[in-house]
Amino acid sequence: MERRLVERHALPFKGITSAKLRRYFSLQNFIDFFKLPISLFQAMVLLRKMQADVLFSKGGFVALPLVLAAYLNKVPIIIHESDAILGLTTRISAPFATKILLAYQSVEAELKSYKDKVEVCGSPIREEIIKGDKELGMQITGFSGERPVLLVMGGSSGSAQINQIIKEEKEKLMETFDVIHITGARHAKDSKEEHYWSCGFVYEEIAHLYAIATHALSRAGANTLAELEALKIPCLLYPLGLESSRGDQIENAKYMACKYNFMQVADEEKSALSQLILLPKRNDHVKESYVAKHIAQILLGVNE
Repeated sequence: MERRLVERHALPFKGITSAKLRRYFSLQNFIDFFKLPISLFQAMVLLRKMQADVLFSKGGFVALPLVLAAYLNKVPIIIHESDAILGLTTRISAPFATKILLAYQSVEAELKSYKDKVEVCGSPIREEIIKGDKELGMQITGFSGERPVLLVMGGSSGSAQINQIIKEEKEKLMETFDVIHITGARHAKDSKEEHYWSCGFVYEEIAHLYAIATHALSRAGANTLAELEALKIPCLLYPLGLESSRGDQIENAKYMACKYNFMQVADEEKSALSQLILLPKRNDHVKESYVAKHIAQILLGVNE
């Protein structure tokens, strides 16, 4: 997935062997331990070959060997933590970082030892996200624009839980909404009906779908939440649970629901429709986000 997205923007993509960091006992931890020296060696070779001036880490287990390699090569390291709780890679990488950027202020307390490096700056979003065209959104979906539009997203791979909710409530939802359902790459299904449009994955089209959405039903991944926040789209959130994650989406969703009245964490005992219709109307007054530009300035100025 990452390779496809990067190469669509004509950027070079380089991969290294990755060893996953787990917070629980697993025999795979023993196997992955022996991958770390290989990952570190590959990262060292890659950074020297590229003659990197700065390393920008967004966390995740693949980032750790690159952070260590950058530190050993005296390459400045800028970290951005996207979630409302500190990731394990960010926690381990913090001592080596030149600067640590945070999307959520709630994480700041976990980094007291590095307060001189820390800055709360929010999450960057793509510039084109706020420039969607409503007419193109209507053309893509075939909707008339006469009804409220519900945008359903379960992340890039899709969410079996959210897809099941739509399957069970589809007819009821279509009585009130025109439904855009992005099923995810793992559950790819393209369909077009009078009040229902679905596809497995979207790229540039997402900006135009955001433009016509009056409501959203979504997971609570950091990047998706940043886009929904910037666009002020009323949203019912179904965060990924502890059985499948470290709880980052749960904390992301709670934080956003406390901060904004247009975001709500779903009560899974109630129907999605009954909760969606209680959300406030979308505020179409969208301001440009300067977070990406601010991060770019930090990266460009780190060696000055």
